[in-house]
Amino acid sequence: MSCQLTCQSLVDVLSYQAENYPSKTAYIFLNEASFAEEKLTYAELDIKAKALAVAIQEQGLKKGDRALLIFAPGLDLICAYFGCLYAGVIAIPVYPPLNAHLLEKTQLLMKNSKPRLLLATQDSIMHLGKPDGNTDCERWAFEKLPCLATDHITPIFVFAERWHKPDIQPQDIAFLQYTSGSTMDPKGVIISHGNLLHNIALINQGFRTNSQSIALAWLPPYHDMGLIGHILAPLYSGVTSILMAPFSFLKNPLGWLKNIHKYKATITGGPNFTYDYCVRRIGEEKKAGLDLSSWQIAYNGAEPIRADTMERFYHAFKDYGFRKEAFNPCYGLAEATLFVTGKVDVESYQTVTLVKEHLQNHKIQIVADSQTETIKLVSSGKMLQTVKIVDPEKLSECEKDTVGEIWVDGASVAQGYWRQEDETAHAFHGKIKDDDTNTSYLRSGDLGFLHNEELYVTGRIKDLIILYGKNHYPQDIEHTVSHCHPQICAGNLAAFTTEVNDEFKLSLVCEVQDQNMETTEQEHLFKTINTAIYQNHQLEVHNIVLIPPKAIPKTTSGKIRRNFCRQSLSQKTLPVIASWQAR
Repeated sequence: MSCQLTCQSLVDVLSYQAENYPSKTAYIFLNEASFAEEKLTYAELDIKAKALAVAIQEQGLKKGDRALLIFAPGLDLICAYFGCLYAGVIAIPVYPPLNAHLLEKTQLLMKNSKPRLLLATQDSIMHLGKPDGNTDCERWAFEKLPCLATDHITPIFVFAERWHKPDIQPQDIAFLQYTSGSTMDPKGVIISHGNLLHNIALINQGFRTNSQSIALAWLPPYHDMGLIGHILAPLYSGVTSILMAPFSFLKNPLGWLKNIHKYKATITGGPNFTYDYCVRRIGEEKKAGLDLSSWQIAYNGAEPIRADTMERFYHAFKDYGFRKEAFNPCYGLAEATLFVTGKVDVESYQTVTLVKEHLQNHKIQIVADSQTETIKLVSSGKMLQTVKIVDPEKLSECEKDTVGEIWVDGASVAQGYWRQEDETAHAFHGKIKDDDTNTSYLRSGDLGFLHNEELYVTGRIKDLIILYGKNHYPQDIEHTVSHCHPQICAGNLAAFTTEVNDEFKLSLVCEVQDQNMETTEQEHLFKTINTAIYQNHQLEVHNIVLIPPKAIPKTTSGKIRRNFCRQSLSQKTLPVIASWQAR
């Protein structure tokens, strides 16, 4: 009997694969530093997970306790993750805190989740708490948290023999999927084993995964598509997953395409940025010998999907085996575990051309050919979970051809935010007016509409900033800028994206103390802001505008009106003291 019919947890999934396909390679990590292929079979992962589980339990952790996982991308992270699951412990995988900003976010995350154990390699444990090699900072930010060096558990087989399978039910928590939440409000999405198994089945359906599939990923392996889409989903379906470090793609996107060629990968992709980045960085002279004909699913999600981006990529690589039908636009979010909609057939993705003026008023008017200013939108695919379009103010279901908030229902929808009752009530218990079923929906915060049973995402209610394939909350960026220079009026600034030549760029509007700064002082301030944002967020700023005190647009309750600020900047109605723009 197949695992799909009998497994109630990821522990069951790995146990099944290890018993039935022990020697099959589950993962290959391409270690750029050593130029080595690091491989892990199902049996090896099973043994290491058992040994780690015993070691975790011997630290005193019980079912439902939390463990913080701090690993660089690679096989150690995968083993530690499954070690937690095999122990019945809730895993919290996080990006290594390599600088002061990431360290601060990790500490806030720890304050919310209250882990009882830190898992890391011995080398990482020695360096934690010293971002950028700064020995003047706090000696060790994790000194109150017991540590377990996962690469120092020996002999593995002796530990593994002492393992007893915990009683894990579908409703039990597998891990906390922390969103890139604001500095003051990190949110840990509670993902159960049942959520994972349900969503993984949807991913494999949407990506048409079969025994011949080969997955390849460069995405961060800590949550969302990197962890669930490319570590857990391939394990569930029994296919090999090849993993690259994210930085290797950013440094050399051609390496990603060459790995598709080398390993005959069938499933890989990333956010919209991925495809634009390849077109910009890979010249024609570098493509010689490239063969992308094995690529069957080129998924595109996690940020606005642009038809022109996919057209440019197709034309850039069609002579090297890439087929337009491979594009698979999709939509998902952490609160729904991951996958919500996707293209489930082999046909080309769908688009609609709309009257732009009507869309700005949340109305849909489709046109075939018109002199009226239009906008082309890409479908994010068919509904794999239940999707409703709801008026976010009236809480009533929208009429046909009307933009509203995307609400989601299904077995993949998470249990809420860890120790965030108010946020959980708002986001996870949406009720549609006059709905006789009394269903509780997940409120995505995203705007969109349904057309021909496919979802089109048009924008966001929330102020989430997505640049270079990563999510950034404006509060994080504003927090950084508020503390980088004494001239900035702390709390009175706005970070948001503006559209420049069909690309989203980061803009800042900041109140400053002195309206009569000298030009040299202004230039120093602009440089300081740019440096702070790049060091803490790895982002480049397109535009910085300085305005007088009390000029930043706010609501009556004192909240920054970022969208209004964006409009005011566009309409040149802000009282500008000075401005800077990237060349």
